[in-house]
Amino acid sequence: MNGISVNELIAHKPFLFGEDPIISGAKGLNRRITNVNVMEVPDVFNWVRHGDLLLTTAYSIKDNPNAQNELIPKLAATGIAAIGIKTKRYLETVPEEMVTLSNEYGLPILELAYQIGYSQTISEVLEEILNQKTNWLMEQHHKIQLLTSTLIMGENSKTFIETFSKSTGLQAALITYESDMYATDPAFRKEWPDARHLRPVAPHSSTTALPSYWLDDDTTTIYLPIEKNNETMAYFVCWGCKDGEWEPLQFLLQHTVNLLTLHLSKQHSLRSLEDNQKDLFLKTWILGEITDPQAIALQAASCGLQLQTSYNVCLTSPLPPFSSRELMNVKAYCILQGIVLLSMGNEWVFLIPKPLANQKNAYLKLQSELHKCLKQSSIRLGISSTKGLSDIHEGYKETVTALELWDFIQPHETLCYYDQLGMYSIVHVLSDQESIKKQLFQYIQPLYTFDKENNAKLVDTLITYLQFGGNIKETAKASFCHYNSIVYRLEKVQTLLGVDLKDPDIRFQLQMAVKVFAFSTKKGTMMGS
Repeated sequence: MNGISVNELIAHKPFLFGEDPIISGAKGLNRRITNVNVMEVPDVFNWVRHGDLLLTTAYSIKDNPNAQNELIPKLAATGIAAIGIKTKRYLETVPEEMVTLSNEYGLPILELAYQIGYSQTISEVLEEILNQKTNWLMEQHHKIQLLTSTLIMGENSKTFIETFSKSTGLQAALITYESDMYATDPAFRKEWPDARHLRPVAPHSSTTALPSYWLDDDTTTIYLPIEKNNETMAYFVCWGCKDGEWEPLQFLLQHTVNLLTLHLSKQHSLRSLEDNQKDLFLKTWILGEITDPQAIALQAASCGLQLQTSYNVCLTSPLPPFSSRELMNVKAYCILQGIVLLSMGNEWVFLIPKPLANQKNAYLKLQSELHKCLKQSSIRLGISSTKGLSDIHEGYKETVTALELWDFIQPHETLCYYDQLGMYSIVHVLSDQESIKKQLFQYIQPLYTFDKENNAKLVDTLITYLQFGGNIKETAKASFCHYNSIVYRLEKVQTLLGVDLKDPDIRFQLQMAVKVFAFSTKKGTMMGS
């Protein structure tokens, strides 16, 4: 705390002042004195500093009413604490106008003791300021020792917040990015603050030496970010300062934030080690490096995971960059739902317990939570069939296949179930068999060659014809062509391939060949595509 209040100085050093020390400006007696200055020139307001106790005999303005009237407003603007006037030497009494202005601006004018010189007054005031500063520093040091000891003794964050509150008389809370919250006031139910609504504390306040914020228009509660690697991992929140003056708490708040930074960083590091161990197990399990149910159960238990007997695997499409807090919000949701989550780069894998997977809209709810947490509306989910513990890797492969095939079949579908792929799962298998793929392509290659050489559309016509089950009229309508043009194209197809399109078995073979080729081309695996 800087300086001593005018009121405290009068109480502690009454001999420095007259019998009735307060001439005017009584509403400013809480102003704090941090220094002493002497005025014997009319333009002294150019040389004073904020917090000065200005001593004067008023010699330089004794015969100048205009200077007397200008003095109070200009000194008040500089932020000095008070004016000490030694009357009965050059001014018998303080002029009425100066008294009026002093009361208006709340700038105290004090009567100095006539028999005490400036040097003694200055010495006594500075001694009182230093004593006050020393006592305040000792008090702050004791509080800091108490808070430090609380953490050294292994107490948790809740106890630390309670200790701070008891030692300062303030209410306090700690909000972490993991959605944990400790508050001394049960009525405090604030969530993680939106950074867009945080306003830096006013520039004129010394609390800006420590990054601090108001939330929206509330200037009674101060938010202090606790950061690690330039990312906010928590907010320390204080409120209940009676006079709204946070400056005296600057020193203590700085050390409190430093202690919390060390404490939370340690917790974060320990938690990171545990999370890394769990993620390593999940990754090796999901990727098929562990398949023995007993080994899976033992390693899961060592990571603190209690597994169900069967799961549906769920895989996201590639995600945009996300923050640690966004990941923690999703993890918190998963913990409440009993879902196991593994972050694999820009994709997330979810293991959904069978009872939850069977619930109506379970995947829509998960998708909605992802949209809310990541503020991203185009997240697609690949969903496997139900798998036992030893077959989770197969479930993961099904989710990859589901995302790839549904992107080919129906790109706008966001819930991509492997079980609903039907014959398309065979398309995926065939597209990965190089010899089969080449054989199928050779089957329809004459059509692609003809289209390329003649700028024709035999392949497109055949695909549309097959989609409509061999209905020439619907094919013509969908192709925006005349019926006879479609007939001509289909006859050309039959001639080039040497087949009869009326034969259902031929149509099935052609449909399979076309789909495998189209899917392989989309995947970029077809040579020369």
